[in-house]
Amino acid sequence: MNTYDIELRNITKRYGKLVALNNVNLEIRRGEFFTLLGPSGSGKTTTLRIIMGFERSTFGDIIIRNKVVTNQPSYKRNIGIVFQNYALFPHLTVFENVAFPLKIRKKRAEYIKKHVSSMLELVDLQGYEDRYPKQLSGGEQQRVALSRALVFEPTILLLIAN
Repeated sequence: MNTYDIELRNITKRYGKLVALNNVNLEIRRGEFFTLLGPSGSGKTTTLRIIMGFERSTFGDIIIRNKVVTNQPSYKRNIGIVFQNYALFPHLTVFENVAFPLKIRKKRAEYIKKHVSSMLELVDLQGYEDRYPKQLSGGEQQRVALSRALVFEPTILLLIAN
């Protein structure tokens, strides 16, 4: 059994005649902090979109913790994502934003309340449950986004900066 969280095997992505990724192989060890760096157009975003399941590769396999997920939709990959702009729902409260991943996973109300409260305590936002994103500072919004990404205990956490 290997110790990789993410493996990309021979990933190729084509958009018509344009080859965005050509035979990419990557292994990210369990618990490793990994950064993709490169110039504009080098395939960083395409690689992340393929890992997340937002984009399908033309060829190759994506393996997460020894399980091939190449054809699985993003919601079945158990990946937590925090985008640079946080992607909070402006019409939902802090509690509802953090609870969202649990609700779509059909968790019970008691479970949701317990886990959301625990996450908000972890990021020092207890008492903010009824506020909306526009009522928060940038740092507070960032902590809500991080809480939402962690509340369902993802296998992998991706932090995306543009």
